[in-house]
Amino acid sequence: MEVQGVSCTTCTKKQSMIMAYLYRKNRSPFWYIQYVDSDRKKHDKSTGFRADDPNDTVKAKILRAELEAKEYQRVPVVNGAAWDTWVPKFLARHCQTRETFVRYEDAWKWIALWLQRQRIHAPRQLTYRLEVEYVDWRTHFKKRTGKTVRRNTAILELKLLSLVMGEAVRMGHADANPIVSIKIHREKSPKKPELTDQEIVEIRQALLEEPEWMQICFDISLNTGCRLRETRIPLNCVDFRENKITFPHPKGGEERAFSIPMPTAIRPLLERLANEKRRYTLEFPFQPSRRWQQFFIKVKKTHLCLHRLRVTYVNRLRRARVPREVAMRLVNHASELVHQIYQREKVEDLVQWRDAVQFPS
Repeated sequence: MEVQGVSCTTCTKKQSMIMAYLYRKNRSPFWYIQYVDSDRKKHDKSTGFRADDPNDTVKAKILRAELEAKEYQRVPVVNGAAWDTWVPKFLARHCQTRETFVRYEDAWKWIALWLQRQRIHAPRQLTYRLEVEYVDWRTHFKKRTGKTVRRNTAILELKLLSLVMGEAVRMGHADANPIVSIKIHREKSPKKPELTDQEIVEIRQALLEEPEWMQICFDISLNTGCRLRETRIPLNCVDFRENKITFPHPKGGEERAFSIPMPTAIRPLLERLANEKRRYTLEFPFQPSRRWQQFFIKVKKTHLCLHRLRVTYVNRLRRARVPREVAMRLVNHASELVHQIYQREKVEDLVQWRDAVQFPS
């Protein structure tokens, strides 16, 4: 029997240190878990998560952490309310959109896993030093594939912990927020360049061997500059008479819904989908972003990602001399600062202006 993180000879010691723990059985691909429930009854069963799948392994670890947290709840917490008695409710109350809640919930699972490993069961146990150590732990936590997350991901998760600690102070679960003004510098993210015409042609050709949803997603995003999740458009939001498309659930929620003129290039595609009586332009599989990442690895273009289509669209609008206000409206940018981030000025774009300023001889 293989226990996660320890050898078989230390199983007894492991049990005395941690009430809930994961282990492997011979000839079984799944993680098994042993834990004690609220009635002090011992359970020993399969988690249903595969040990050869890195995503399932993370889920199994999160399950272990959750079960262990419940075991600790049998003992009164003297340093404040246990995390899971109020954090999920706070996140649900704080997040204004479903997408934000899902993102925060996923980030909190990683934080909860770390808190359990550190034996931190209540807000008052947290210190500045411990919270700073989170970044180092998160960036060195290797998945089965050997991959780790970037520093910026860990810092964003730490900011969520700071948000949660702020709520803990307001609710009286802690006296102060030790990272209210934490100063950890983010890595400078590399700018995503736009796609070239040659890359667009090569991607279109490669997509012929991929599922239809990816082909539809690519065409819509390329011609509208919309984000990945926004390519799933309800077909009742496509008005063929007025020749416009409405994006009802963009980034920022329903309050930021917007409409654009229907690009001529994708009208035949949208008409075909409507004639097929579909409800949406496409249906996403599990983890569509990951599927795109795997696709770009497959075609040996690991420097690409689907969001580069948005960068490409914004820059081609600029080269076509579309006024900035119009371009911002087309891609639903809320501010000029955000819009400016997508600009990729090239030397060739500036040639026509090189003699715009004249001085006397």
